[in-house]
Amino acid sequence: MKAERAKEILVELLKIPSPSGQEDRLALHIMEFLHRLDYDVHIESDGKVIDLVVNPEAELFFEVHMDTIDVRAEPFVRGNIVYGTGASDVKGGLASVLLMLESLKRDKQDLNVGVVFVSDEEKGGMGSALFMERYKPKMAIVIEPTDLEVHIAHAGNIEAYFEVDGKEAHGACPESGINAIDQAYKMIEELKALEPFKQKGKYFDAYIGLQELICENPYYLIPALCKGRFEARLLPDQEVEDVLDLMEPILDEYTLRYEYTEIWDGYELDESEEIVQLAKKAMEEVDLEDFGGMRSWTDAINFMYNGTKTIVFGPGNLDISHTKGERIDVRDVVKASEFLRKVNEIYGRS
Repeated sequence: MKAERAKEILVELLKIPSPSGQEDRLALHIMEFLHRLDYDVHIESDGKVIDLVVNPEAELFFEVHMDTIDVRAEPFVRGNIVYGTGASDVKGGLASVLLMLESLKRDKQDLNVGVVFVSDEEKGGMGSALFMERYKPKMAIVIEPTDLEVHIAHAGNIEAYFEVDGKEAHGACPESGINAIDQAYKMIEELKALEPFKQKGKYFDAYIGLQELICENPYYLIPALCKGRFEARLLPDQEVEDVLDLMEPILDEYTLRYEYTEIWDGYELDESEEIVQLAKKAMEEVDLEDFGGMRSWTDAINFMYNGTKTIVFGPGNLDISHTKGERIDVRDVVKASEFLRKVNEIYGRS
């Protein structure tokens, strides 16, 4: 019965496209869902993004984003598996929050935590930034696909766009030119050889690699210009500035220009932190076991930078998120809602 209700809620969410910047229809759907349950919803907006806030005075918040990437796959259902863009990232998690709120009302239980539904996580993080400007919760759980692990650590990150130049020559005369694509690969290989990117971590390893490479070459030439994007994943204890000091001589050597689009330090919470202890008690009661570390940017970074102790948790799988095969098991949505409900209950007793 719970799985069927979770499936129903999730499919309704997936039927409403909500790529970043187009969350209005989904926000209205969520507001109507909450109003039917008699929750008060506070709207926060700066004219660019919209956030929906329930129980704004709370010191512990559950946060989930409403947006997805642009739709790459339409929703469909096969048994307990729901497919479609956003199923894992993060409408499955959103469904688990709504399922929890519905179950609290059904059982006449109090909502002891705050809940915020934010915009723009996938592009700029402006929704969580707006929330943190206006609210300063002590603790938070950011809902993201973690395979039901409680992530108490978070990767740091460096992302940059770059242009590498070479020298044009006829395609049959490579000796007379400098191939910009070859230069881009040499640059990445030198970056990979840096000591920080050889480091192994407790939850994941450090990494740097190309994520985009564009070289327009309509003629039979040795390509002279290559544009691309690389991303570096850092361990929680690696300092971004220290890594940049090692990277920049290589970038200066190979590129015409480069621009950082994302830079942030990671973190790892001590297990003695209150939010970790709350999560640990809830994990024991709903039979979840593992702590883990989040490998991708999430709104948790904006929360932590503003002093809110934050863990990341949710149903869904990060590996398949954003792919055409994105999907989620609704039984995991139910399990996530039970965990969140248990955190709400334990926190209310404290």
